[in-house]
Amino acid sequence: MTAPAAPGHRKTPSALRQLTRPPVRGLLTLAFLARTTAAVLPITLLLALAQTHGYARAATVAGSYTLILALCAPLRGRLLDRYGAHRVLTLMGITTAAFLALVACSIEFRWPWWTTLPLVIAATLSSPPLNSALRASWRRLAVDEGQLKAVHSADSILEEAGFVLAPLTAGAAVVLLGPRHAYEAAAASFVTVTVLYLTAARRHQLGTTRPTPTKPIPATIPRRRAHPSRRWLGPLTTPGMPAILTPLFALGAIFGGTAILIPAYLQNQHATAWLGPLLAAISIGGVIGGILYATLDWNTGLWRKYQLLTLGFTLPTLLLFLARPLWLLATLLLVAGLFVTPLFINAFLLVDATARDDTRVEANTWIGASTDIANGIMAVIIGTLAEHQRWDTALLALTCCAAAGAMSPLLAPARSTPRPPSGPAEPVAEPPTTRIEGATDPRPSRAKEPGFAPTPASEPVKEPRT
Repeated sequence: MTAPAAPGHRKTPSALRQLTRPPVRGLLTLAFLARTTAAVLPITLLLALAQTHGYARAATVAGSYTLILALCAPLRGRLLDRYGAHRVLTLMGITTAAFLALVACSIEFRWPWWTTLPLVIAATLSSPPLNSALRASWRRLAVDEGQLKAVHSADSILEEAGFVLAPLTAGAAVVLLGPRHAYEAAAASFVTVTVLYLTAARRHQLGTTRPTPTKPIPATIPRRRAHPSRRWLGPLTTPGMPAILTPLFALGAIFGGTAILIPAYLQNQHATAWLGPLLAAISIGGVIGGILYATLDWNTGLWRKYQLLTLGFTLPTLLLFLARPLWLLATLLLVAGLFVTPLFINAFLLVDATARDDTRVEANTWIGASTDIANGIMAVIIGTLAEHQRWDTALLALTCCAAAGAMSPLLAPARSTPRPPSGPAEPVAEPPTTRIEGATDPRPSRAKEPGFAPTPASEPVKEPRT
């Protein structure tokens, strides 16, 4: 006969069961559909523009808006952090739907390509950062640290699976509908999924990371203005953020370089049958690696895991300068891909543990932005080399990016897991009678939740050694 549970305690559901319960199940499904339809858009756009204006101008449009999006993505996250998620997400969703309709009209009626470019950039910049808002809200929706890892793992695995499904969907749509109508169908699907995503975001308050105070802040308490560098750079001034983002630059460079090198090299070698397997090799490895990472339990700190995963990705890519044989290129990309999804999972967990609540959404956008910036720059470099058939030089350039990424773990802090400051950046003396309960901690209180044990105020917090 088992003893009854103590009052106030309940059995914590397993991490796997948490993924199948609302609201996590529905949010993961909507995120997967939104990312997949968003990944179909650039593929169909490239083919639709190439049909009318040629590949050179189509590539100019695709490369320009990708790079601009990467540079401006953190600004979209800052809007949510500063002005509130609900109003900003709704306004951005309406704006991007209107611009996507104009892009579809420009393709259908064959407007000049230079008129399509600003419309595509506007539609991309106004797209609501729902994925970053979701990832910033996982800590509030999860019960404990084990479930937080589980939802981040499932989120990243489904994202990588979307990158496998998107090219197949785009190819089938182009064959059945033609390039122009395929883009129009993709745009309509994206808008539909975005509307559903926005509805769920409003219902579950995605992007809201700070508790609403029950008492108004007294006007007599003086406030100090943030330092200009912190105001402009935002989460980049947080200790540990540069070390988190540096490996992602190398990751993005490999992504952007291989995305251009593989089609050009295969066309030169008359081996187009390898196109699908080679382009999907990294994503297939990412899905496998993400599943393995989610099922394994490492007794290692987040920083140590991040260092090992970075080395796991960069070591196979250090051999790319030898990868003239197609089978060796496919093998190296598949092996490197095993570490891609775990690397992203760890990056999101580190950002979650590092960023302050007032910059949490923007901090999450920097993970994708750092990857896309290197992606766009390296795509231009490899494209130039591929045009002159400098295959060995292109592979050597990718190897140099991998070598730089292999050295990036040296930048990681010595401590195992960063913690955000427990109070404001510059504490201000406050009378005891006007103190607001919970205002000393920017993160919601979890003292009553399993897995979040409170630390006595009289004892210093000790970080485990890595």
